[in-house]
Amino acid sequence: MTDADRNIDEATKAATEAARGAADRVGDTATGSAARLSDAAFGAADRISDTASDAADAFSATAHAKKAELADTIDTISHQATAAVSSAKEGVNEGVAYVKERYRENPGLVIAIGAAALIGVVTVVKAITRR
Repeated sequence: MTDADRNIDEATKAATEAARGAADRVGDTATGSAARLSDAAFGAADRISDTASDAADAFSATAHAKKAELADTIDTISHQATAAVSSAKEGVNEGVAYVKERYRENPGLVIAIGAAALIGVVTVVKAITRR
């Protein structure tokens, strides 16, 4: 082997080793970049997941609060309606007691007032139905 052949073999060997080294460095750089990109993507996905979870929790808490408010409102309305019915029954009972007492004192007057009230109601109903 001549010196020229040996120099060519050494240059080829050196070029091959340099190319392999460069390829390894490119591969390492690509692997590192891929790992950093993967980490960034997973981090972004975790942040999105956390944000969505927080939003869902906030929505759930708001829905539960509104449900509780609605239940309180319905309960309040129910109590008010019960009180109104009770007051109406008391008023009717007092009115009936009053009419009975007046009837015992003067039956003719109570009958006349009842007849006048009936005539008034009939007149109002007729006027409404004519229109």
